Amino acid sequence: MGILRAEWRIHACELDDMALIENSLEWLSGIDDCVIWEKDKSFHGPPISIGIVRIGRKKLARESLARVGSETLMHLLSDGLEKRIDDDKNLHLRISLSKLVKGEVRLCSRDRNEAFVKGVFKIESYPGEHHLDIITDLIRSMT
Repeated sequence: MGILRAEWRIHACELDDMALIENSLEWLSGIDDCVIWEKDKSFHGPPISIGIVRIGRKKLARESLARVGSETLMHLLSDGLEKRIDDDKNLHLRISLSKLVKGEVRLCSRDRNEAFVKGVFKIESYPGEHHLDIITDLIRSMT
């Protein structure tokens, strides 16, 4: 029990160091050559690139969540996981991009005035099980 799959996503512009961001996403996911870049237009018109890492294997998804570190996981628990879980049983978190490229993992503040990497983790639960209890137990076991 725990996590079925995970996804990391970043929006970057042409001025960003794409190789550095890609290396950071690979470290965070624990998988080499896993970043898929999609080109798109921003709301204001200039082109942007969306970096996506999809992790479909349970073990790799769990390991990716563990890579954020025990301090970050403890912060998630103390902050309250229920406000980070949506109706589809996905755990959402945002990690500071500027810290990640330096090799640190820190959750973004609520005001979101900084660039971030968004993580979405699908919680594995079945009828009769409470997904909040499952993810809480999993995160506690990682710390």
